Amino acid sequence: CRGWTFATGDIARHYGMKSHSPYEGKGFVEWALENTGREDCVGERQIRLTLDGPTQLHMTGKIVLREAYDTPSSWRRKDPIEVGSGASCVAKDEFWKDALGDDEYEKERRRLDAQGYKITSREHLVNFRAFSAAFPEGLNSKKRLGLGEGCAGCCYEIGDKTWCSVCGCYPAQRDAAPPPPPPEPPILCTVPTPPA
Repeated sequence: CRGWTFATGDIARHYGMKSHSPYEGKGFVEWALENTGREDCVGERQIRLTLDGPTQLHMTGKIVLREAYDTPSSWRRKDPIEVGSGASCVAKDEFWKDALGDDEYEKERRRLDAQGYKITSREHLVNFRAFSAAFPEGLNSKKRLGLGEGCAGCCYEIGDKTWCSVCGCYPAQRDAAPPPPPPEPPILCTVPTPPA
């Protein structure tokens, strides 16, 4: 937890604003790090995913805060941000098929693989291309290592971190197993089909 970073403050400053994140205050962070462990933050709990639906055992996060403010809306399962934001469709190869055909994708993926880049999806390749176009000389703030070294996605130095702050690769260690796919988001409501 000590290594976590959040973009909220940087984004706010960029737009001339000031963010207020009460749970990132120095005193609270020190208390939390000294008095809580992972089991206070992440674990399984009975959660109701739909209004009046049954409770189900799900992985959830921020447990100590959810229990402190225990209301029906306090609880949700622990999903990656792209699931909650609705952007998970972008990670599916079908989303990119019109922009990047099968032959082009496979050819480019193999070419980059031979150079030490592990391209895992069409989305990854599209983002890799955008990054390479935006930063053709690389980043001054990060050290780019030789091909086949560093982050599995971009070859920038990551030390022992599991997530790369340059390209977003996770797991970024070259010897790490790929993460399991995120769960499909629940369907919260359906729109009835009008009678014919």
